Amino acid sequence: MHPCPLVWIVIGVAGSGKTVVGRLLSQQLECDFLEGDRRHPLPNIVKMTSHIPLEDSDRRSWLLEIENDTQRAIALKRETVLTCSALKLSYRKQLTAQERVQLVWLNVPEAELERRLSQRANHYMQLEMLRSQIATFEPIQPDENAIIVNGLLSPVEVINELLSIATQLFPNLKKSWWQRCYG
Repeated sequence: MHPCPLVWIVIGVAGSGKTVVGRLLSQQLECDFLEGDRRHPLPNIVKMTSHIPLEDSDRRSWLLEIENDTQRAIALKRETVLTCSALKLSYRKQLTAQERVQLVWLNVPEAELERRLSQRANHYMQLEMLRSQIATFEPIQPDENAIIVNGLLSPVEVINELLSIATQLFPNLKKSWWQRCYG
């Protein structure tokens, strides 16, 4: 039996629902939640606000921050849900290099992503930036440690589908947070 993940990283392009699903998952699991966008340094936010796509060099420090959050959570045995676009396979490998990290990919068709972003207000990631993220995204590989969930479902249905799959993979998820993390 595999031990339960200590870190869940909800991944996907802008508009896929990472934050909403991540918060709901953390509530369901009774654990910490960290919004990956808050780890971006100010120059990255300025670029994205100006509709300038990020490059690998821009993402380097951001990914290191998220990787540090992951390592800290594992070292402290603090179950945590994080959000991160994790567009490239190399990013996902970096973030899952440690044991007990589980990726959750929210699979949402491009037309729905466009619809969601066109309705979004007060966020630096607007519709114009979606094309760059889609172009950068490298498909999830069969050997990656990722649970793929239908992102067209309502957030509650996404969580139900995710936990149904995850409980089959990790039966200890049925236990209380302190039993699955420390037991």
